[in-house]
Amino acid sequence: MIVASKDRIPKTPIENKRVLCEAYDYPSKVSFSRGMRVDLDNCSMLFISGTASVDERGESIHQGDLKGQTLRALDNIAALLESEGADWHDIVRTTCYLADFRHYDEFNDARNAFFETKNLNPLPASTCIEARICRPELLIEIEAIAVIRRGR
Repeated sequence: MIVASKDRIPKTPIENKRVLCEAYDYPSKVSFSRGMRVDLDNCSMLFISGTASVDERGESIHQGDLKGQTLRALDNIAALLESEGADWHDIVRTTCYLADFRHYDEFNDARNAFFETKNLNPLPASTCIEARICRPELLIEIEAIAVIRRGR
């Protein structure tokens, strides 16, 4: 049975091509959106896909520099949020993937410093997992969920 579109929750892709190209624009197409906005009755939820240290051309940057990669991933997420009228204060959850958990302290120091510059209180719920990242030169990938008032 196919459900009519009027019976589905509205959703739209999130993008900010000034900072990040779309994955389907890569030379080898990758089938995912940078994020998805889901509109509910009085709020919208923003689901940001795993975001790494890539530039507007989709190229990996800050190779070998965990702090640089962490800050670029966090800034990329900030740019995606900005395109929806949101910011880090709207984030309710992050999931962080580290290629090597031995670097957790360095990652955590960079994340803490970033969050301090944003004056986040409370901090988002978070999980950190060691995992193989999609490119061998990438050391960190972060996904996020934000909730904002509908119409913002």
